[in-house]
Amino acid sequence: MGAGGLAPLNLGVTACYAVRPQRKTYVVINTVSVVRLPDRTPIEVESLGITAGVDTWGYSFDIELADSKQLALLRPTASGPQVVEVNLNGYLWTAVIESYATRREWQGGGVTLSGRSRTALLAAPYAPARAKATTEDRSVAQLVDEELTDTGYGASYDTVDWIVPAGAWFYDASTPLDAISKLAEASGAVVQSDPASLALRVVPRYPASPWDWLNTQPDVILQDDIVLTESLQVRSVPKYDAVVVTGELEGKGVTCRVRRAAEAGTLYAGQVTSPLINTAAAGAERGRNVLGDRGEQAAIDLVIPLFSAPLSGGQVGRVLPLDLVEFQSASGTWHGLCTGLRIDARMDDSACVIEQTITLERHYTDAD
Repeated sequence: MGAGGLAPLNLGVTACYAVRPQRKTYVVINTVSVVRLPDRTPIEVESLGITAGVDTWGYSFDIELADSKQLALLRPTASGPQVVEVNLNGYLWTAVIESYATRREWQGGGVTLSGRSRTALLAAPYAPARAKATTEDRSVAQLVDEELTDTGYGASYDTVDWIVPAGAWFYDASTPLDAISKLAEASGAVVQSDPASLALRVVPRYPASPWDWLNTQPDVILQDDIVLTESLQVRSVPKYDAVVVTGELEGKGVTCRVRRAAEAGTLYAGQVTSPLINTAAAGAERGRNVLGDRGEQAAIDLVIPLFSAPLSGGQVGRVLPLDLVEFQSASGTWHGLCTGLRIDARMDDSACVIEQTITLERHYTDAD
């Protein structure tokens, strides 16, 4: 057991990465700990994986216990599922443990736990489905906050906001997370959970349009000499330059023809509708996000170490979904949006190895 009641992952904590093109060697001192909350009881683990993406609101967790007897500490109680905190090289995640699988073998067995971000408690089967119809004008940000009233969760609304007239926002049998996801979808935004705290973000699917990436400050600068493996899958989407966005409610909705600037506006993406599109600003933002997904693209998977803070030159910490990444190599520089993430911690030849696999959406037509 380590300091502060933390249970490290089976010792062997030094991993040395000599990666292509072998211009540098990086030594990473990896540390892993898992504790049960709120009492911080250490949980010994053999391996774990964490996944996230732009199309899902939270993180998913798979944890293999080192001691199957500790399953008793993580079974649900009358108060609900157990909560754990995962610490990988100083980066925190929290999860509710929702299921487990046991494996029985002649010389022993094992237990694998599965869970999700604590925002799962705002969704089925934990949160009750509700009905609602607004009787007063509200901004979209206010409607998001109302869904979280008395839940202990907070929200950051980081996209276009506008006033929704009374009667335009209503639903039947929706959980708070269902409702927030519908509110985000109106402007082409997505919902993302904070890795550790009781918070979520409503953020555009394309925080910056691909055609603006070259002039946007990247969230992460990644040099190719820390990349362990790389794979690519190409994708081609028609080069749409226009889309029609319309509100559904008679007398409250508006119809907008959104066109890519400096282009003809003749190749239309499929029309999109929402009962919340009642201003041109909302329609324009929804259209911008629709037109962000066009042209020649690739999904590029890069496996890189997870360096702990403070970072030195060339090192990269935790990459989050929707981070804009600038990739630098001897053959050139390009930009990509992180759309998926998987972090794996495991034992490998007596060393504790932590690697993150990031999926970058690269746009050849509109970016580089």
